Amino acid sequence: MKKVLLWFVSDNTNFLKTALETLDRQQNGIELVGSVTGSEISTCSPDIDYDLLLAVGATKIGMGKVTKIARQLNLPEEKLLGDWIVCIPGFTLEKYRKLQRSCLSIFARNCFGGNISYSLGLPFRSPFVNLFTSEEDFIKFLRAPRIYIEAEPTFEKWTKLLPEAPNSYPLLSLGNISLHMLHYPDKDEAISKWLERKTRINWYNLIAVMLTEDEKILREFDALPYGKKICFVPFKSDLDSAWYINPEFDKGAKDFKTRVDRFSFGYFIYYDVFDMLLYGKKTPLREM
Repeated sequence: MKKVLLWFVSDNTNFLKTALETLDRQQNGIELVGSVTGSEISTCSPDIDYDLLLAVGATKIGMGKVTKIARQLNLPEEKLLGDWIVCIPGFTLEKYRKLQRSCLSIFARNCFGGNISYSLGLPFRSPFVNLFTSEEDFIKFLRAPRIYIEAEPTFEKWTKLLPEAPNSYPLLSLGNISLHMLHYPDKDEAISKWLERKTRINWYNLIAVMLTEDEKILREFDALPYGKKICFVPFKSDLDSAWYINPEFDKGAKDFKTRVDRFSFGYFIYYDVFDMLLYGKKTPLREM
């Protein structure tokens, strides 16, 4: 029987009841050993014997931030668990812990990897965070990733996402590909973050992720020699790397890209995200 300590990190308790019921069912019973609020956990938790530290209200402040706070307070991260993560379709404690220990690096064409890592409380082990590339440039990178990673990034120019956008962002060159550092107002910071994060890549556990509406790009992506590769597409395909997103689901999204973005932010309604990241396994949560 797992001993559970509740850590209230915000006042959002929407997921608490379902999380406790899920854990109780999957673990053949749980025991609540106490509850603490905010920073008081640093003084209370050493005196409490627990197996799981359930962060209540994690979704309100972000699981990534909860993990950061836990690290600052020297809390055992191997026991930390966000209440909303327990409620994600396909969750089991075993799969989530395996994912945490897997040291996964995500190569993604846009913010998908950073978003999904933040949503699940996973560290960034890839420089592909807060940026995007063109489909063609991303394919180039994936064909020779080590060569591009070893290349020195250089500032190319300031650019805008749209001509009418109020702010510019730095465009970096990496060999013959361009990196759109969309969320960096400072070019030196953009270069620094790329250089910092590229050292964290786990070359032994990579997953490549992109989205496209172009069947030619899909075929080029599918031919790449990656054990785990995912290409979200708005059309059905027999290619193994094609992950179809049915436009009939999530009608609140204005377009295909928004549907994929919302998936990365935690709207996990299409596929089992744990099977996806752990094994590159396509486990639909509904009929596609």
